[in-house]
Amino acid sequence: MYMPLMQDQGPADHLAQLGPVLYTCAAHVTEGSFEKTDISLSQIKSLTSIVDGPLQRLSLIIADSLARRLLCPVQGFSGALIHPSDYFEQPILQTARCNLANLSPYISTGFATINRAILEAMENEKVVHIVDLSCSTSHPRQWIKLLREFHGRQGGPPEVRLTVVHDNNGFMADMRSLLSKEADMLKIPFQFNPVIGRLETLDFNNLRNTLNIKYGEAVAISCSLQMHRLLVVDDNMSCSGIGQLQKMANIAQLKKMASSVYSPTSTLNYPQTPSPQCQTPKLLASFLNAIRALKPNIMLVMEQDANHNALLFCDRFVEALNYYAALFDSLHAVAGANPQRADERARVERMILGEEIKNILVCEGVHRHERHERLSQWAMHMNRSGFDRVPLSFRAIWEGNQKLMSFGLNGCQNKVENDCLLLCWGSTHLYSISAWRPHKGSSSGSREHMLVQPQHQII
Repeated sequence: MYMPLMQDQGPADHLAQLGPVLYTCAAHVTEGSFEKTDISLSQIKSLTSIVDGPLQRLSLIIADSLARRLLCPVQGFSGALIHPSDYFEQPILQTARCNLANLSPYISTGFATINRAILEAMENEKVVHIVDLSCSTSHPRQWIKLLREFHGRQGGPPEVRLTVVHDNNGFMADMRSLLSKEADMLKIPFQFNPVIGRLETLDFNNLRNTLNIKYGEAVAISCSLQMHRLLVVDDNMSCSGIGQLQKMANIAQLKKMASSVYSPTSTLNYPQTPSPQCQTPKLLASFLNAIRALKPNIMLVMEQDANHNALLFCDRFVEALNYYAALFDSLHAVAGANPQRADERARVERMILGEEIKNILVCEGVHRHERHERLSQWAMHMNRSGFDRVPLSFRAIWEGNQKLMSFGLNGCQNKVENDCLLLCWGSTHLYSISAWRPHKGSSSGSREHMLVQPQHQII
């Protein structure tokens, strides 16, 4: 299993045992054995009680997820399990969301890279409409910095319109107030347009009106850590013959990994199989078609770079174990350098990342919405939907790297792949940042054509 870069985890032999025990527990859960699972859960609890470290905290969350997965098929139990939205109060949950953006070096890096790409795409524009589809990842800090960059633009700032999609009215009101005050101080013409909701609940058949996009304005779209929620498909085949074969494959693979002697980093080399989708899911295709019709100057996408959308549970389990071990370790390092932020880190792990893990490991079919995919998969979806990749500029990558290095953590790394940016902790990919625009020959037409349309024409 992933070895944390900070060596404060306690006896190495106990850490080495955690991986096999977790794999064994997952195999017992897949078999449906309550007795064997109970033994494994007791072993996990014992191994994680030695010291409070990131790997131990992650293991407890995974153990809880495995216990829930075992209970879900039992009649009556599934409905009795409380959904996090029922026991997390909205203000506390919103605070945890903001804590993640403040703590994570990667989200700050994403904001810096995305802002530079928007500035470059809007270099000579007089009216700029930015659409923030990041929902729960939205943060006023990103757009305050962009307003300041526009203020310093040669030739003066443009008129800026910002549309934000979010599910929290209070957050939107605070964001409007902060950004409006900043724009007034900078003397930038500014309009804030809130859209209450989530990305997956928007009306893609009427997206122009929903987002209040006007003809003739330059449009930039930013979507951070949300598009994977549009990959939902009804892939639950547990009752079919294929489902039984998959269950057997899950058990065999997990037992093989549990019985092997793994070095702390060996599972990072576990073969990563892309998700088996042969076509873009309908919801994502509908969204991308609607975006393409808006003819944006640029679309920026930030996503978790992980294969959490595999059909086989064993593939998702191994991928989630390694991915979140690296992510927990990076946040542990941030809090280690800033001890006063330990409470923020704990809240993020429990309320944000912990719930992601539970969704990946417990839920199936349409109930599993944390379907993270790798950059190559996103490129496939974007290309199929009529988008061309826009290479991130040297300056955008450099500014992102400067932001990443400003946290002073040796484990933070970045690399360029196919003109996109990958953010890593050690050798583990955590996030990808890519830029896109509609293909010039697509049926959506060009922005130049849009500008000469009569104002009474409505699409």
